[in-house]
Amino acid sequence: MKLIQKAVIKKGDKFLIQLRSPQAKYFPLHWDLPGGKLEQDEDPLIGITREIKEETDLDTKLIKVIGVFELDLDNEGHNSHRFTIYLSEIISGEVKLSFEHLEQKWATKEEILKLPIEPYFIPLFEKLSHE
Repeated sequence: MKLIQKAVIKKGDKFLIQLRSPQAKYFPLHWDLPGGKLEQDEDPLIGITREIKEETDLDTKLIKVIGVFELDLDNEGHNSHRFTIYLSEIISGEVKLSFEHLEQKWATKEEILKLPIEPYFIPLFEKLSHE
C-alpha cells in the first residue's frame, strides 16, 4: 500500500486547492490538496510538512488527522493508496505555485465540490461540514 499525506489548509471559509497537471498519472486536471507520497522510511509528520513546503512554499503547523481514506487507483485490487488528511494552519509564508501544478486557489467547500476533484474529497468535505 502506498502512503499519501495531504493537508487541508483553511483561511476563513476557504481551502487551498491545486490543479494537477495533464500529465499526472492519476486524476489529471483534477483539483487536489497539497501533499504527496512519503519517501522511503520517512516519518509521516515530516513528510507532510515537507510536501506542503515544496508545493506551496508555506510553513505550516499540523493540528490533527481529520480523515483516512483508502482507494485502489487502478480498480484492479493491486494499487491501493492510503490518503491521510491533516488539518494544518499557516505559520508563515505566501502561497507560491510549484512546478507540479497548473494553478492553485482558495475556494469554499461548495465551490470545490462543483469542480473535478479527487474521489476522497466528497466524504472529507462532508465530514468537515459536521465539525
